[in-house]
Amino acid sequence: MITIKDYRNIFFILISLMVFAFHVWPSTVAANDHKRDESHFKRYEGGKDNSDFSDRKKRQVKKKDEGNELTGLTAAWLLAAANLTVVLSILLKSANRYLPLKPGQKSSIKRFNQFQKKHLMRFHYLLNPLALCIATLHFLLSCCRRSSLPEWGLIFVTMMVLLGLILQFKGTPKRIRKFVYRVHTETVTFSIMIVLLVVGHLIVD
Repeated sequence: MITIKDYRNIFFILISLMVFAFHVWPSTVAANDHKRDESHFKRYEGGKDNSDFSDRKKRQVKKKDEGNELTGLTAAWLLAAANLTVVLSILLKSANRYLPLKPGQKSSIKRFNQFQKKHLMRFHYLLNPLALCIATLHFLLSCCRRSSLPEWGLIFVTMMVLLGLILQFKGTPKRIRKFVYRVHTETVTFSIMIVLLVVGHLIVD
């Protein structure tokens, strides 16, 4: 009989395979398209003054990069602030589960976890949708994407935010809400989202 743990492992393997497949093929195609477009562009602009065009192009790219960097940093800090309570909760629960602590220490950690979630969870619900909007703008400002991992990262962020809003406003029946809660709070899902965002940006940079 397949257990919940088996389902998690299968889900993680499938996601990893999908990410790998969508990363290798589109990035290769995009790279070839970029080279062809660049070659065509150079031939088309061959009769223009290269010096003036080069200076103007550098100014435009620099301006786009500054705006793109600003939106990216803003989205990253908002996501970090919004999910601080989630990271703390994961660390505290892991400490309670795996560290050889006394019952009194475990009880104190549990109370502190409840306290921090009570006061920080409001920012979790407010800042995550705002971070998603800015992250989408950051994605639209990005040009010449060499990897599909940022797209998958944005998809996972969107999914997590929508699931959180569904839970907050109780937008599903009770029987479905339990499944939505499990997916939204699953450590594996959160970890995949972080890995996609970090690795995707490292590849692009």
